[in-house]
Amino acid sequence: MHDEDLLQFLDDAEPGPPPAVEPRESWRILIVDDDEEIHRATTFALRGVRLFDRGLRFDSAFSAAQAREMMAAHRYSCVLLDVVMEADDAGLELVGYIRDTLADRAVRIILRTGQPGYAPELDVVQRYDINDYKAKSELTSTRLITTLASALRSYEQIRTIEANRRGLEEIIGAASNLLAVQAVGRFSSGVLIQICSLLQTPDDGVVCVQSAVAGAGPARVLAGSGRFAAFRGLPVEEVGHSQLVADVERVLARRESFFAADRAALYIRSPRGEALCVHITTRKQLSDLDRKLLELFSINIAVGFDNAHLFEALEDLAYWDRLTRLPNRAAFEREIERRGAEDARFSLVVADIDNFQAVNDGLGHEIGDRTLQAAGAIMRAVFGQQSFIARISADTFALLHEGEQADLEARLRELARRLEHNIEIDGNEIPLSMSLGIARFPQHGAEPSVVFRNAGIALKQAKRVSRSSFQFFDDGLERALQRRLQTIRELRYSVERQCLKLFYQPQVTLASGEVFGVEALVRWQRSAQELVPPLSFIPAAEDSGLIVAMGEWILREACRQQQLWTRQTGRRLRMAVNVSMRQLKDPDFVPMLRGVLQETSVDPSMLELEVTESLMMEDTLGLSRVLQQVREMGTGVAIDDFGTGYSSLSHLQRLPIDRLKIDRAFITGLTERAEDQVIAALVINMGHLLHLRVIAEGVETPAQREQLLQMGCDDAQGYLFGRPMPAEDLAAKLLL
Repeated sequence: MHDEDLLQFLDDAEPGPPPAVEPRESWRILIVDDDEEIHRATTFALRGVRLFDRGLRFDSAFSAAQAREMMAAHRYSCVLLDVVMEADDAGLELVGYIRDTLADRAVRIILRTGQPGYAPELDVVQRYDINDYKAKSELTSTRLITTLASALRSYEQIRTIEANRRGLEEIIGAASNLLAVQAVGRFSSGVLIQICSLLQTPDDGVVCVQSAVAGAGPARVLAGSGRFAAFRGLPVEEVGHSQLVADVERVLARRESFFAADRAALYIRSPRGEALCVHITTRKQLSDLDRKLLELFSINIAVGFDNAHLFEALEDLAYWDRLTRLPNRAAFEREIERRGAEDARFSLVVADIDNFQAVNDGLGHEIGDRTLQAAGAIMRAVFGQQSFIARISADTFALLHEGEQADLEARLRELARRLEHNIEIDGNEIPLSMSLGIARFPQHGAEPSVVFRNAGIALKQAKRVSRSSFQFFDDGLERALQRRLQTIRELRYSVERQCLKLFYQPQVTLASGEVFGVEALVRWQRSAQELVPPLSFIPAAEDSGLIVAMGEWILREACRQQQLWTRQTGRRLRMAVNVSMRQLKDPDFVPMLRGVLQETSVDPSMLELEVTESLMMEDTLGLSRVLQQVREMGTGVAIDDFGTGYSSLSHLQRLPIDRLKIDRAFITGLTERAEDQVIAALVINMGHLLHLRVIAEGVETPAQREQLLQMGCDDAQGYLFGRPMPAEDLAAKLLL
């Protein structure tokens, strides 16, 4: 024997007392004759006779009609049949019924007649597949036993041939069905069912596997049936059946199968090297035919087991996120379609980690990955196993919850509570917060895909309103989305149709009041009567990507205007232009900026790009690289809306910037609110510590100007010095 053999046999039985084995069933014989004396004589002549280690059991029918009923209800090995009964050809008609109507080709028929020569013997035997044709006077006890033995031997051979054919058909059919099974557990259960069917034994067995990897642990149960059905996934030692455990351990240790009087244990080695043991309770001694059929079947088990492993691996790659071990987007979309088809009622939640990019870039991908794992674990802990949770993109999760809305809201509040405190990863305190959008099926969409989209709309609204919050979808959000889409459609051709206008707001030195620069502010001339401010269309332009083309036009137009003022007035003004994250992430941004500067002949030092503080926090590393290239050209960089984000002194030290711009929200209440005064003073001091100039926006009153001067603020812009205005108006009022 060789280790690589898929199936090996060992015929020695288990030691110890012999188990209870079912005795071999007696041969069942039907006597059909209208003479009651024939019945008594036949049974008397064959009393106590055993043929081929089996006894004889007799049933009696006294007419062909009665025999039909009995043969329809029972299977017989042999029929001792009188030719002439209620009719001259009653016996022959019964033969036709057996062969044609019942389609029983196995049962052996011995015709007996009291009228020799009544029917041509050769013709009857050939036509009706009759085992023998004898006159009753010929059938002495010895001849009757001999004739019956010959008939029963033929019956056993025919049944063996039938069993071979049926077994092969079952093997072919089972192999075909099992190879279509794509999960190891279901495949193993199918193996048990098919083997028990093949052997015609009770469905009572277990499939165990031992990994090909050395030291990988004890054999575990892949599938069980009958009394072993509840042990799937457990180590075989925990099954609690000492005989079965001993059998499995023996087979796996010796790498060979064995057959006992009441059970069989097969050793199968899969092509990938894993050792399988299939243990079946047979309650009978298996025949040579049974063993040969098992041998054929087992080859398919080995190959099919590996196929199921492969399918599971492919399923894992296709539908599971390897980092968090949660279902992925494909699995999530499949699940919502399934639930939608079943008309289930559920809430769909989309959750996005706030400022994840800052964590990933600032602390590295390893810390970022562990942050995602922590987020997934927290969601599982809050929403439980009854919710379907998936990771659907880099830092976005989604879940399906079938509870009531009140229960969902309670869990959402619990999630927010758990995220109030930082999580610690390798000594790093990570501020983990999530924004969530929720939509209900079918209230918020007749199709699950629509509900998914609407949950995403609610998520965007949550991020706009207040990060680390949740927002339920409603019709108002849908209408706002439609307006946004309409705005995007109209904006698409705004540059080509010259619908964009630049206004300019002066920037002054606080101490002298001298204008040293301007900020370019875009307006959209939507119609002859409607001039749209930037807050009404810039977010839509950023979402759609139109901001890249619009931003290039704004930059080129602002530089062109600066050069025009210089030629007209001789004054050089620093031009401040806002840029968005979408523009800075565009790989052509730096080449585009360099080309605009060369095309317009603007001194790079007279241009300043403004980036909001919140954008700086989202992508510190990537943004810093781009802004460093901008500064290497000689162009300045300012942080806009400073004070609304989370920048620290150490964070600012790493950024390539020249100026801080205090957000107008802290200037409005500067003379009335102590909190605004403290924040403004902190920003100014922080900027000066880093040798940065500080400019305040939104200055509208002399009192605010005076307060900023006392705090040491360098520059300012606001209505006190001039509103945003067209280029010609600014030149006329301030430059000429």
